[in-house]
Amino acid sequence: MSLPSPPHPPTGAPSNDDLEDGIIDEEEDMSLAQRRPRRQNRQLPMRFRDILPQPPPTVPAELADRLPESVGRVVNTPPRPASPVRSVFRTPPNIFGLTSRSYLESLQSMKHPRNHLLAMFVFITLIPINPPSSLVTGIGNQGVQKSQGDYKKLLEIVGDNSFNAADVASTKWKNINTILGANEYDEGDREEWEDEDAGWQRSPISIEVPSSRTTEAPGTRTYEATAHLYHRSLVAVIREKLANPRDDMLFHYEPYQLRWAPPHLDAEVSLYGDLYTSPAFHEAHTALQEFPGEPDCDIPRVVAGLMFWSDATQLTSFGNSKLWPTYMYFGNESKYRRCKPSCHLSNHVAYFETLPDSFKDFAGSDTMPSDCATHCHREFFHKQWKILLDDEFLEAYEHGIVIRCCDGIKRRFYPRIFTYSADYPEKVLITTVRNLGGCPCPRCLITKDRIQNMGMPQDRQQRTTLERDDSRRQIMVSSARRLIYEKNYAVGSAAVERILKAQSWVPTLNAFSERLGPLGLNIFRALVVDLLHEFEIGVWKSLFIHLLRILCVENKGLIHELDRRYRQIPTFGQATIRKFSSNSSEMTWMAARNFEDLLQCSIPVFDGLLPEPHNTTVLNLLFTMAHWHGLAKLRLHSDLTLDIMDDVTSAVGRQFRAFKATVCLAYDTSELPQETEVRTRRQTRQAAAKAKRAPVGNVEPGSPVKNVRRKKKFNLQTYKFHALGDYVSTIRRFGTCDSYSTEPGELEHRLPKARYLHTDRKTFVKQLTRIERRQFRIRRIGDRIIHRPHIEISELARSPHVHHHIGMTQKYPVHIGSFLRSHEGDPAIKDFVPKLKQHLLCRINISRNLPELEYLNTDSLIIKDDRLYHHNIARVNYTTYDVRRAQDVFNPRTSHCNVMVLRPDNDMGDRGHRYAYGKILDIYHVNVITIGVGMVDYTPLRMEFLWIRWYEHVDELSSWETSTLDRVRFPPLSNNCSFDFLDPADVLRGCHVIPSFASRKKHLDGLGSSACAGDKGDWREYYINRFVDRDMMMRYHFGLGVGHVFSHYRTPPVHVAVSPDSRDLGENTEVEGGNEVEDSESEDDEPMVDYAEQSGSSTELLNEFEGMYDFELDVDYEN
Repeated sequence: MSLPSPPHPPTGAPSNDDLEDGIIDEEEDMSLAQRRPRRQNRQLPMRFRDILPQPPPTVPAELADRLPESVGRVVNTPPRPASPVRSVFRTPPNIFGLTSRSYLESLQSMKHPRNHLLAMFVFITLIPINPPSSLVTGIGNQGVQKSQGDYKKLLEIVGDNSFNAADVASTKWKNINTILGANEYDEGDREEWEDEDAGWQRSPISIEVPSSRTTEAPGTRTYEATAHLYHRSLVAVIREKLANPRDDMLFHYEPYQLRWAPPHLDAEVSLYGDLYTSPAFHEAHTALQEFPGEPDCDIPRVVAGLMFWSDATQLTSFGNSKLWPTYMYFGNESKYRRCKPSCHLSNHVAYFETLPDSFKDFAGSDTMPSDCATHCHREFFHKQWKILLDDEFLEAYEHGIVIRCCDGIKRRFYPRIFTYSADYPEKVLITTVRNLGGCPCPRCLITKDRIQNMGMPQDRQQRTTLERDDSRRQIMVSSARRLIYEKNYAVGSAAVERILKAQSWVPTLNAFSERLGPLGLNIFRALVVDLLHEFEIGVWKSLFIHLLRILCVENKGLIHELDRRYRQIPTFGQATIRKFSSNSSEMTWMAARNFEDLLQCSIPVFDGLLPEPHNTTVLNLLFTMAHWHGLAKLRLHSDLTLDIMDDVTSAVGRQFRAFKATVCLAYDTSELPQETEVRTRRQTRQAAAKAKRAPVGNVEPGSPVKNVRRKKKFNLQTYKFHALGDYVSTIRRFGTCDSYSTEPGELEHRLPKARYLHTDRKTFVKQLTRIERRQFRIRRIGDRIIHRPHIEISELARSPHVHHHIGMTQKYPVHIGSFLRSHEGDPAIKDFVPKLKQHLLCRINISRNLPELEYLNTDSLIIKDDRLYHHNIARVNYTTYDVRRAQDVFNPRTSHCNVMVLRPDNDMGDRGHRYAYGKILDIYHVNVITIGVGMVDYTPLRMEFLWIRWYEHVDELSSWETSTLDRVRFPPLSNNCSFDFLDPADVLRGCHVIPSFASRKKHLDGLGSSACAGDKGDWREYYINRFVDRDMMMRYHFGLGVGHVFSHYRTPPVHVAVSPDSRDLGENTEVEGGNEVEDSESEDDEPMVDYAEQSGSSTELLNEFEGMYDFELDVDYEN
């Protein structure tokens, strides 16, 4: 099979000569060896040239009064009365088509040395591992378990020439530990820190407990909680943050709009990613600049975007120790850094308390109704938020706080709360909405019986017209509270219910509405969507469970078949698709990431388990669900992708309703066995607790709980299903979901859990506050006394700027003659040498601009010593759709051996297959010498290549409208195009190939025809999993990936025969004097091992890239 050639670039597209800008002319007098490009500077073909992430052009710091035309342009907008003159600054698009648009009060604000666009597109794309810590930074900052790395760090400290054991022995470490952990609530004299330091405070909590007129003592009593709230001043946290020079370089003072203007689009479109590029942030910034400033104050005004997370968590696997932390992040920082706990960007601002058990003694558990106890819990929560939203914070919210930043410039910062991320029980608690009431949504008043209409035009309109109104809520709540607290009505009385029940309100004073409502905060809009709880362990989990119920009704043996299929699915990436080791149907110890894997691989698993037409209905629903999930998790959206997601959202609602009306109606489903067991255990515990609360002598023997399976129907009337309709509008306002997902909060839970192990398990909340301060202060001291570059730019991984990397070692030579004799009769080696020489000669002649007739003259190419040099792995770097660097590692002896390349023009067209897929059989390099036309000298050239077995497509058409994955199969071994050689530079990236379990295996006896091809385990057909990760999915939305420059053409790519001016030589490296060159790469220095060993080593080799490339976020959620 010939290699695919590039699409014709549009008129005006940069050519190779334009990009090199005269460098070729300077090299004409050099020898071929001297002119040969090295790995770090080589350029790939235009169709998939690997463009490194780069920012749009920015304003040089030295420009003060004018901007050069080559950098950008400024357009003055008509000034409004009493408003400063504002200018619109635009940068020209870079090679990705990215341009920024921002409003400036003056060009002076652009002089700051911070390059915010560079921070987004360069620093964030090349993320290294954290540099080693010294003795000071290591104290108190390590976990309980010590690794080999910790041991090596200790040896480095002890072995340092400046280390003196006497100094360590004479130091009063206990006193230092006390000073480092001191807080504001400590009595006595405390050490004052020179830097801004937001220590912890301790505040009492009290609420008013109502008693109805039907009780013995009606009225209101004040309850003083025994536990105190440990919290930090929000204003002090802001000051501490802005005084930290380590985070200052990547803190965005000015928002901007990110626009995309590639050559294949008629007009530029808006991009949505970080909060500081979102319309919500831009509107807040614009309103702040247009609002009259403080008297006699002309310093710059900046919005400090606050994002809150809160969620209760269990600190131990066994026991009842719980913590309810609240985390605060700054939206002025990149989401790519906020999601990494190692960046320490999460600010612990409070550890909420719940009503203690002693409250029952105060209130009287026998006389207090359950609705009144629930009301007191809500009051207790909002009382703590009122403590956090103190007068100092309200003053800052309205008038700002003046802070001298690390660059020496004074600015007035105005805190603004943009998002609050929480699960559903906490959302209704924050918005004072009744849990699972008649109007369960915390954002709108759509009733429960209309939730199933999600995606319909009427539903879209009602989400806007029935939006919750805080002013009306305040009136109704005030009326209800007068009845409860003045007239002594019960909380659940009919009079109170008549006021509040229709709109599912509760009679609780909302701290956010009361304190920040007059200043413009809408807490209902701030409660953003939650993909983790609402979809992955919400809608998808409920659908998966009901599909298991249907399979039980159809045939109980299908459950075992489903588990068997999931276990046979190959892994992908470092942790993108993990091994399904246990029975998936049991769903034991599954986190959200496990359910995500189930969805991404569900189509091949469920295919053929149900009869038609139910099978097609289920597969279409699974395809649409996976498509919607991939769009919802995108880290960079555009107006075009949001329009697609809007249509897919409607399709999700439509197909769910069809699924319920057809498939669900055809099966009388019941609980799964594990569901019955869980319900039985729960009812047994409830019966035991009820008996324990009953008075002595009044316990009536109850009937034992029967283990009977109940009927179960599929339910669409849930809030989580309703929430799917809010994702597009939320992304358009606040940016992509990963910016405010609950995933960072779940990751941050690991930190207090690790700190808990250092406490005495009794007064652990107080001790956690000391540990938090101690670790922060140690990091700050370490930043001062130890010079270390920023974590994002301190070091780079191994050549992330090159397209691919294959080791240099020649320790494993393979003699071609011996290789062919040992595999004589194997169809895979048919014409092995002629094909190889044609492949290599083609690449060499293209680099020399020789005519096509020279391609076939294989006698002009000599393979030195008739040897191939084997390699175990190859790594391919690529730029993702969101302009970041990622890497795939290929190992022919594992399942990570499939590649994708651009497809020739034979049958592609507008609706055809754009990619070709192949399986790597082996990785080699050879040293070749060319003679004849174009010969320069006899210096051997190192050329790398992949031995490929191609897949062929089964379906003629492949598009999103067909709702099917690409199906491929191996052509017959006798086919001349089955086996070929591939330049590693032609590889786009790896792909996830899943067997079509419904089509069965080719060789039921397990005996194949080719040992080289390894065909004994071949399946008749395979699926190409386009939903394996976000970047893969965007490659099938051809032309919509910002980082996929090869797709940025107005016309569909048309591939022609390979021409001399469209290809380069590839990886050619000189071999000095014919001596073997040993490489330092460990993967090729190791002996060849079997499949099992390579499966493990492949994962180990990727560990060094942790935190650097854009892999799927590995979150160990605890549900």
